[in-house]
Amino acid sequence: MTRLATIPGVCPASTSGSAAPRARSRARRLAVLARSWQGQKARGARSASGAHRVKVPLPSEGPLAPPPDVVDAVDAWPWRGGLEPCGDHDLASVEVEGTIPRDLSGSFYRVGPGRIRVGKDRYAHWFDGDGMIFGAELDGSSNTARAACKMVRTPRLAKQERAGDDAGVAVRGAWTQARSNLANLFNFPTNPANTSPLFHAGKLLVLCEGGAPIEVDPLSLETVGERIFGPNLPMGFSAHAKKDSRDGRLYTWGLCKPPAVGFQVAKLAADGRVEKVVQLPLDTPEFTLIHDCAMSDRFLAFVVPPWKLGFDKVAGALSGASSFGHSFDWRDDLGTYLVIIEKATMAVVHQGTIPAMSTYHFAGAYEEVAEVPKPPGGSWDEHDDPFEFCGYTGFGDAECADDDVLDGKEDGKEDEEKEPRTRELLHILVNRLNGDRRALEANFSSMYDSVWDPTGYNTLCDYVVDLGTGALLSSEALVPTGDAAWGGKGDIDDGQLPMEFPVTAPGARLRKPRFVYTLGFTGGGAGYFDSVQKLDAGACKWRDGVRVCQRSGAHKTRVMPPGVFPSEVEFVPKKAGEVSEEEEDDGYLLYLEYDSRVHRSSLVILDAADIEGKELARVKMPYHVPHTFHGTFKRAGEGAR
Repeated sequence: MTRLATIPGVCPASTSGSAAPRARSRARRLAVLARSWQGQKARGARSASGAHRVKVPLPSEGPLAPPPDVVDAVDAWPWRGGLEPCGDHDLASVEVEGTIPRDLSGSFYRVGPGRIRVGKDRYAHWFDGDGMIFGAELDGSSNTARAACKMVRTPRLAKQERAGDDAGVAVRGAWTQARSNLANLFNFPTNPANTSPLFHAGKLLVLCEGGAPIEVDPLSLETVGERIFGPNLPMGFSAHAKKDSRDGRLYTWGLCKPPAVGFQVAKLAADGRVEKVVQLPLDTPEFTLIHDCAMSDRFLAFVVPPWKLGFDKVAGALSGASSFGHSFDWRDDLGTYLVIIEKATMAVVHQGTIPAMSTYHFAGAYEEVAEVPKPPGGSWDEHDDPFEFCGYTGFGDAECADDDVLDGKEDGKEDEEKEPRTRELLHILVNRLNGDRRALEANFSSMYDSVWDPTGYNTLCDYVVDLGTGALLSSEALVPTGDAAWGGKGDIDDGQLPMEFPVTAPGARLRKPRFVYTLGFTGGGAGYFDSVQKLDAGACKWRDGVRVCQRSGAHKTRVMPPGVFPSEVEFVPKKAGEVSEEEEDDGYLLYLEYDSRVHRSSLVILDAADIEGKELARVKMPYHVPHTFHGTFKRAGEGAR
């Protein structure tokens, strides 16, 4: 592993006073609390209690009636009722409670696994569930809404339906083996189309790493079919392809087509034309999972955890003799690999190893020009080239930027010694898993049996990279973490809760955001996401070289009633385009809410400036929507790009 450069004054961990002792003290305290949580889980906090012990009215007959073991699982933790299938529902008018804002007209979409079991057989991972798309059409001028929910009719779903539920799992997934060994052998894992919706080139697409995008009709939600943008694209298509709202370009990545190995990154024009495909250099040739990346104004940043398919398991995984996804394992010795690509040229600017960490999602990235003090001892040499640069001769011939850009030199001369130096920085806002990746994957692999605590969630961090040298300057929390959810004595608003699914206002996605909206885990007994949190990154200010963060009143948390569980939020601005920091929360938060008490879902609309206040409107479905992953919103009359 290459050495890590830490520069004091860039982003110290403490909130005031002496940085290092406070940071170490807080880290120790959270580590003790994490061990305490793990001990509680081992001792058997296996069900909800008190007000959270809700009886979920699951169907008792018909095709959606669950088997007895699922009924028992939902009785233990009511949030699990949201894992159950809901069937297809055609577009129809639905009840609106409250008032949809007059300037909020358009369509809200969510995508996730519509089912994670086939009859009595469970899929072996949440991410293997057959895809479903939900859509709600809102009309603020008439205060009316229509909604629909449909399974994404992939080839694998059609094959499974032909086999029938009694046949169990009939098609191989990335983690799930088919019941018949013959259905696994020499069959590559199929695409469940279950992760996120995206509009591109005038089409509504459902994305998943497992294959090409699936086009669906934006009104009826009926499946149109696969959308192939070009023959030279990677074999997979990213579940989190990044779209630049200014020029409409789309950046995606995926596994190379056999017999090649490795990953590729592609740039697509607004009309869907493939403009360029380049190799993504990695530290080893082993298969890995790259679920998301961060996009700034000029760069793409890939943070690749060491979750690897080892050489000793490749043959079994590829042949179908063993599960593909369950053959991966954590390689802490490798560290995490960071690759930064310039969007304009698709050239690799920096690449190299940073301390091992696990992540699935990002809140974005932005560039900043700032004065960076010298490290202790006064020598800049400590921070030169902590990464291997593009002289790298490993797997994949990456296109590289000029050496002068990489080395922080101009016209072949070393930069003059300055105190401090003005540097261009890249801030990568990334979720860092609080606990163990193997434990997280074990939960995902058996969602009906999974038990969640803070170690299964994340801390949103600000990874700061010097674009001149490639040095990782800091990797601290974006705002301080609170310890209330870990069993501490603080208030839930004192800092960020254990979290997932960070979202920012669209107008702030290529600059430093003032606010980040997350799903939070309060530790209050619900056993799953039970809150929406609005983190105020502006609560942290620099004073005499020390970052001081306001705790009381800075962050806002909307905690759900017992038995109620929110989805990732969607921020819909009141006006299009870039917005100032003062206008950043001038918009609406939309999210699906699963109410296990009635086994129904609602679309909730909040004022983003006051997330703890009274909801503006609630669109009530006569059915529940299974827990979803990601969504999008398209305004009425908005162009098709």
